[in-house]
Formats: sequence, C-alpha cells, structure tokens
Amino acid sequence: MQQLLSLTEEQYTKKPSAGSWSAIEAANHVYLSEKLSLAYLKKKLSYPDTLAPFHFKSWGGVVLIKLVFGTGYKWNAPETIDMRHQQTVLSPEELQVKWPQQRQEMISFIESHHASFGSHLAYRHPYAGRMTMHQMLIFLNDHLGHHMKQIDRILK
Repeated sequence: MQQLLSLTEEQYTKKPSAGSWSAIEAANHVYLSEKLSLAYLKKKLSYPDTLAPFHFKSWGGVVLIKLVFGTGYKWNAPETIDMRHQQTVLSPEELQVKWPQQRQEMISFIESHHASFGSHLAYRHPYAGRMTMHQMLIFLNDHLGHHMKQIDRILK
C-alpha cells in the first residue's frame, strides 16, 4: 500500500501492454480474491454438514500453486476477479481503508470458526481444489507475494 500511495495516478494506472493489468488493478485483484475467499468461507460454513473432512490430497493443491507461482506460468484469473472484465477498481486511498477492514473481518471469522471447522475442506480454489482454512491462508500469502512481484515488474 505504501508503494501504491507514493505513485501518481498515471503511474499506478499505466498498463505495460495491451491486455495486461496496471499496478492498481493487480492490487485490486488481490483484494477481491481475499474478499471473495471470505465470502466463500461464510457461505460454506452456513451449511456445515456439506463440508468434507481434511484429506492429505488437499496439500497437492497447495504444492501446485506454489509450483505455478515459482515458475512464472500464467493462468487466467476467474472472471469474478479478472481485472480485464468490468470490475470496480478502487483507488489506493480506498484500498488503504477497505483492505485492512477486510483482513480484520477474515481474521475474526477464521479465529471464531477454526476450532470447529479448521480440519475441514471449507475453501475451494478454482484451480487447486478444496483446502482447509490454513491452506487457504498459505495460498493467499503466496498469491499476495506473486502479485507484489508483478506490481514491481509493472512499475519498472
């Protein structure tokens, strides 16, 4: 956020090439990913009897994501968080307010539900499949790191 807030509007909205994302779009993508991940968890936990129990195969999805991020292979984001579609793009100032609120809501939600559902496959990644809340947080951390590198490349 500090990096984005230090940029001019031209710098954070400039796209390196046609069809690519700007720095602010990449940041918004991560924010939306986290926001929709929490919404998905809330929805799934409202039907607790439908949650599958932990299975060690779910770690395969985590490893897959780590490999993809490590190789630089690109896959298309799901349409709901693909910034090339009609997504609302928040300014750095709006993100600075909304993102910490979103994260605090996620932390509170996970803390209050982890004891009961932490060992269930409550989250579904669109490519890697079902995961526990802990595995989801590993993904979200890796996802943020991946897009921080992307933002650095865009700004260069």
